Amino acid sequence: MAATAIHLTWFNPVQLTWGPNLLHTHTPDKAFFVLADPHAISLAMEADLRSHWAELCQGWIWQRSAQSSISAALELCQQLWPMWATHPDAALLAIGGGTTLDLAKLARFELPDLSQATSVWRANKLPYPHKRHTLWCAPTTSGTGSEVTPWATLWDLDAQPALKRSWSSPKGFADQAWVDPNLTLSCPEGLTRDTALDTLAHALESIWNHHANEITRPLAVRSARMVLQTLPALLKSPQDTGLREQMSQASVLAGLAMSQTQTALAHALSYDLTLHENLPHGHACAVWLPMVLDIAAAISPQVQDDLADIFDCRWQQAREHLTNWLQNLGIAPRELRQNPVGLYQLQQALASPRGRNFVGSTA
Repeated sequence: MAATAIHLTWFNPVQLTWGPNLLHTHTPDKAFFVLADPHAISLAMEADLRSHWAELCQGWIWQRSAQSSISAALELCQQLWPMWATHPDAALLAIGGGTTLDLAKLARFELPDLSQATSVWRANKLPYPHKRHTLWCAPTTSGTGSEVTPWATLWDLDAQPALKRSWSSPKGFADQAWVDPNLTLSCPEGLTRDTALDTLAHALESIWNHHANEITRPLAVRSARMVLQTLPALLKSPQDTGLREQMSQASVLAGLAMSQTQTALAHALSYDLTLHENLPHGHACAVWLPMVLDIAAAISPQVQDDLADIFDCRWQQAREHLTNWLQNLGIAPRELRQNPVGLYQLQQALASPRGRNFVGSTA
């Protein structure tokens, strides 16, 4: 019998460099500005980095917003775009978690007039003319994968009701990603847990996904296994650099898989919890993972095989294993299929852009 032909498409132009202590040893090839999260980069580290980079570092902006909102993006552009007027060829190095990296992805597209920015971001369409500046991303958490994906989350808090928007451009990838696992040593316990849960959600959502393929699946399976094995130990030993390196690798693998598939149903359901219950994003995704796993496994034999590889058990037992694992981390999974209101919420999520990526969506 002839083998079935497999046709794959993969595009990820980010030049990825990974290594402990990378920021203190890597020398960029051009001048740049820094956008940094003060919760992740101390004043002492800033001084060390400025000394290492010397005149290559042309300016430093502290990113203090808790969310990648329209107002935070406007504030950043007000600071950053005039700097490019005097150093037009300088790159932007974003050092921080997902919020910092996402804001950098928005601001790196310089528009002729800042007054255009809000309408451009809401329309998710770049006008002509615009200038795309070089962007380098250095994540300080192991979770978002934003350093290797082309899109950014944009919270439109002035809309009624408030909305989670996605900024996405074919030119949205960073030019380089500098992944230094030692940068995550400053993450407190809660942030370490929740960003790792985001990594797990990215990996699993890449598996139960219409866009999954023979390249993304092994990356996602490997990432999910690493998170399940590493996170409980890391929370007990947060300064263990070996465990930090494992989690950093898991985050990159999940991000690479997600850069091809996007996310799916658990993410679609998570946004209301972040907006209305103020749950961190990884936590808000994680509460839905057992239910979504249950739905996906009942539909897809391929998902069943992947779950068996991830959990080292029959796929029918995977939900129980995941539920117990999450509960041991203080996460209470949720279920929507027990009443009409929950079923309606599930149907609405399946019809959303992220929900349509899910293997159980026929939209």
